[in-house]
Amino acid sequence: MNKHTVAQLQVRESSEPEQDPKHMVFTVVDEEKGKKQCELCSQIKPKCVELPVDAKLECIVLSSEVLANVYTDKLDVIHHNLINYCIYDDNGHMCSIDSGVMERNVPLYVCGYVKPIYDHGPGGVEGIAAKHLGPILEWWLSSYDGGSHPLIGITTDYAGYLLIEPHPDYKTCMTSVTEKIHLSKIVIETILDNQESDNPTYEDILNYVVNSVNPTSGTNFTEEDLIAHAQFVLDQVIDYDLNDFYHLPLGDTQCIETLTELSGAVKNNYHSKELLEAKRRKRYLKTNITQREFSKATTTELVKDVFENIFAAQLDENKKTEEKKRNEKIKNVLLSMYNNESRKSNYEPLRKQIFVVVKNQFLTIPLIGRIEYLYKKNLKDKAHITLFMHSYETVLGEASDPQEIFSLKKCMNIDLTHIVKILDVTQKIPRKDWFNLGGSKLQELLEPVNRNNKKSFFYQLQYDDEFGKFEYPEESNNDKKDKYCKNCEDNFFKKKLQTPELLEFIEKDSGITYYYKLKFQNEEYKIGNFIYLKPGIFSIAARCNFTEYKSLQYPASNKNKNNQILKNVDETKYPEYYRKTIENIMRGSNETTPDAFEIAEILAIYIVEGDKKNVKIIVRRMYRAEQIPMDDNYKNADMNMLYWSEEEFRVQYDDIYGKCYVAFITNILDPLAWSADGPDRFYFSKKYDFLTGTVIEDYQLPSAAKLTGKEVYVNYQYKFVDEDKLQYIPFHKKIKPLRGLDIFAGCGGLSKGLEESGLITSNWAVESDDKAAAAFELNNPECTVFVDDCNHLLELAMSGCITNSKNQKIPQKGEVDFICGGPPCQGFSGMNRFNSGQYSLFKNSLIVSFLSYIDYYRPKYFVMENVRNFVSFKRSMVLKLTLRCITRMGYQCTFGVLQAGNFGVPQTRRRLIIMAAAPGEQLPLYPEPIHVFNRKGSSLTVQVGDKKFKTNCKYDESAPMRTVTVYDAWSDLPEISNGACEEELPYVSNPITHLQKILRYPDNGFSDSILTDHICKDMSPLVQARMELIPVGEGSDWRDLPNIEVKLSDGTMTNKLLYSYDDIKNGKGYNGALRGVCQCATGNKCNPQDRQNNTIIPWCLPHTGNRHNNWAGLYGRLAWTGFCSTTITNPEPMGKQGRVLHPEQHRVVSVRECARSQGFKDSFLFYGPTINKHRQIGNAVPPPMGTAIGFEIIKAMCRYQAEGFY
Repeated sequence: MNKHTVAQLQVRESSEPEQDPKHMVFTVVDEEKGKKQCELCSQIKPKCVELPVDAKLECIVLSSEVLANVYTDKLDVIHHNLINYCIYDDNGHMCSIDSGVMERNVPLYVCGYVKPIYDHGPGGVEGIAAKHLGPILEWWLSSYDGGSHPLIGITTDYAGYLLIEPHPDYKTCMTSVTEKIHLSKIVIETILDNQESDNPTYEDILNYVVNSVNPTSGTNFTEEDLIAHAQFVLDQVIDYDLNDFYHLPLGDTQCIETLTELSGAVKNNYHSKELLEAKRRKRYLKTNITQREFSKATTTELVKDVFENIFAAQLDENKKTEEKKRNEKIKNVLLSMYNNESRKSNYEPLRKQIFVVVKNQFLTIPLIGRIEYLYKKNLKDKAHITLFMHSYETVLGEASDPQEIFSLKKCMNIDLTHIVKILDVTQKIPRKDWFNLGGSKLQELLEPVNRNNKKSFFYQLQYDDEFGKFEYPEESNNDKKDKYCKNCEDNFFKKKLQTPELLEFIEKDSGITYYYKLKFQNEEYKIGNFIYLKPGIFSIAARCNFTEYKSLQYPASNKNKNNQILKNVDETKYPEYYRKTIENIMRGSNETTPDAFEIAEILAIYIVEGDKKNVKIIVRRMYRAEQIPMDDNYKNADMNMLYWSEEEFRVQYDDIYGKCYVAFITNILDPLAWSADGPDRFYFSKKYDFLTGTVIEDYQLPSAAKLTGKEVYVNYQYKFVDEDKLQYIPFHKKIKPLRGLDIFAGCGGLSKGLEESGLITSNWAVESDDKAAAAFELNNPECTVFVDDCNHLLELAMSGCITNSKNQKIPQKGEVDFICGGPPCQGFSGMNRFNSGQYSLFKNSLIVSFLSYIDYYRPKYFVMENVRNFVSFKRSMVLKLTLRCITRMGYQCTFGVLQAGNFGVPQTRRRLIIMAAAPGEQLPLYPEPIHVFNRKGSSLTVQVGDKKFKTNCKYDESAPMRTVTVYDAWSDLPEISNGACEEELPYVSNPITHLQKILRYPDNGFSDSILTDHICKDMSPLVQARMELIPVGEGSDWRDLPNIEVKLSDGTMTNKLLYSYDDIKNGKGYNGALRGVCQCATGNKCNPQDRQNNTIIPWCLPHTGNRHNNWAGLYGRLAWTGFCSTTITNPEPMGKQGRVLHPEQHRVVSVRECARSQGFKDSFLFYGPTINKHRQIGNAVPPPMGTAIGFEIIKAMCRYQAEGFY
């Protein structure tokens, strides 16, 4: 609802001549005044209205007996219906109510037939003819509740009127108003319909807009309509947020933020007395707005207790908690452990566990420790303690339990005189029936601590302050007679791993000692093994042969360079091209992407003069396809294909990054299948001769090379090995799959990846969207898919129901081994602190529902994924509360950010991954990157407060394989056009690249195989014309568009964009050409009348480009050598994602192309119309990321099994 208010004016007396009262309609005539504008309405050709003789003034009309008996029960303003109305100014010129005239304090009046508000009959026969109703003080809208027609109303000094039906000749003046109203209705209702489960994007809203009918023209709305009326829509959204019935701010959604940026609209605030008074009247008129209640979260008692009672007072504060205050609180909590008693000189005898508080002159904050053993040094009594940390000092912060402490992997020696207090600390050990405690009464789950004694504490988990990880500690053995500390032992072995250990002496010759094996960082390397080395090392390492030749310079043609070259163009034809001059690297380019690891074979391991800390290694270099001059053929080579060489180099032991496994092609049956069976696998079939720059065929390889990858390997060149040595090439470990439940499953990207790793079988899935649920079921026919609200299903399970209303069997306690899901965060995704209303909403959010599923079913493992910014929501309070709840249940957990591009998809997509393991299970590590990725998208650290956390991943500068490009993913797909809708097509060609072989394996490997879902959105004629005019080439976008008139496919002509203002930021163009399209370019406020429509260059982009990085990438083409931005739910050329045009074809990306950019195999099916399929893909977690996570969880399970815990 929006109101445009002017100063109150007196009603002007009419001087119109009396006419025949039989005339029941108004006569409208044209008035030609040349080019002269009316001084009131600014129209050049206004239409004037002649009033009927029987029309009465407002005060007389309202005194009519029919209207005088109408009362209101809440406010003083009386409301009536008005039909056959016209609105006009003091000169009698008809004016549109949204023309801006009222904003200039020009009084407007209305005439028509007034009827009681309860009379909805057609026509004006029974109405009372009225003139000069007004002046109009304000106009407003109502009824964004799903109804088909929003109401328009006006208010005068005497009454309010609902504008029911305009006079036929006034309808053209209502065209713009009607369009604005319906667009506002579409936007608001679409946000409301999507907000509970997701944060709708601009592309989502635009999809609904372009599929809705414009009531004024009978055709569909376009994006141009939305941009043109964006200010009005934004005003309605803000106004809607002001009513009391709805507590989620629509104005903070992604779609509104993007619309505001694109259009240059301004968020207006209401502060004036008149407008505040108008709000009160407005709320009364909105009596038919539907109050959209969200389902309450179904919670277990434990989860409810956590979110009801954690520092409630702090959560309601609006003030920012500064780090200084936080540190002061930590200090006060720990200092409170003093009891003001004199220090004890005699200490209790050493029990199994004694906890103490330590304070000396060097410590500003007291330390908590557990005594491991006592000893004497220099006649002083000493103690060795394991350090503990108060929960408030951990990542949990203000969400922590004030009586919980955590053990650390740190220890120290102290003087006994520095002990100031012995603490009462109890260890919380998981109960044997822990898995059966889900959903129990709170009394059964209480911590072993006296809540009335704030100086008593408990602990259960160990905290790693580098990774923000919580695990169950390995208990210290105090029964040992000698001095023993588990932390000291672990630190000793950790340091030992950093020192190279030489094994199996071979011989010593001239001061050089040769060995067969090297052990370093818990990995054993031997002669014949293949290793990863840091990229580019062969350009600086010493050669062992061919020493008279220079190191090979990699051919520049094989690099992923940005080939965009700025041209000299005709600026009169391409007036926006100048905006590209300052950009050298486009979004989605791989120009700054690092190279993959170098790969080499170990030929010898030795030291000189017995210096065991300076181990040297002689290696044989292996080449990658992208490192040799192959023109563009390298793009089609398998990413794990190598070339053997005879070049040998000398490197240091600490240049090694890890071990890999290489085989000659005849020693493996199927390179694709063999590569998928285990990690770090490569193969070769040819040799590269850097002296001649040629590739040597396999028959010319030496026999030693052809033995590579066989079970037994013999080193022939270095005669140090007398007997055959076994070469072990590891496989991905296999387990009995866990029974999996996927919540907020979507189409099943995450669970599909986990299933492909062998970790789970998808037994159950919960998804409220029927089309996404149908897609999940298509790909998992054996899975029980609940198309239901997750809260309702959990409520049934907790109440003991066996089946639901559809007779589907509900999983019971003890049946679910694994849970995964990504609960939406809408409503509390901002960066500010919680206020009381938002926190009340959060307690009923889907995150709380997800955690209640975890608590009730108690799976062995669970994985929760979310957007990367999850860590920042509400000053990280959302993350802290989530972790607090997980640890409160007794789970071990860790959190970190992963980049999907590191796992083999041509897309940047960072996701927060929380992994948790039940008591008795081992917490998994995060998977190491498999592919290098652009550095700009590879920052995976997480900051909470002033502390940065990272994952365990050590591959932070490079990775085993090169980055994956758009070409790798799409180059084999057949050509289609805009709006292509054939859901099944033949491939036409065989797979070209390594990735295509994987995505089409095993059923779609032939040219006549059937390709599904290679369909794309049908864009409007104007958008299609723009796409056809975007040049084919890297970096092309809207700035390459010509400013010309074009005949569109529907037969209409576009307009040429007019530049009428001097742009004070960018100056003038060639020959003094102006560059501004709105008066705001001169530094003044925007003028709505400057807006232009139906132009090839979208008016809104140069209008707002100066403050939005020139809108780089909008209407942009993807580059074959680059990668996609985050795959979104609806590709739009002017969406936030920007580059969604095919590299060569004049269309947006297809459904299958989007699916491939996410790593979905071609056999994966989607369901519903094109837009629904895009949504299913955009909302999914890339399956390859899920596969990598699954492999790590399997490793953790197998490690635990090997240690004898299973």
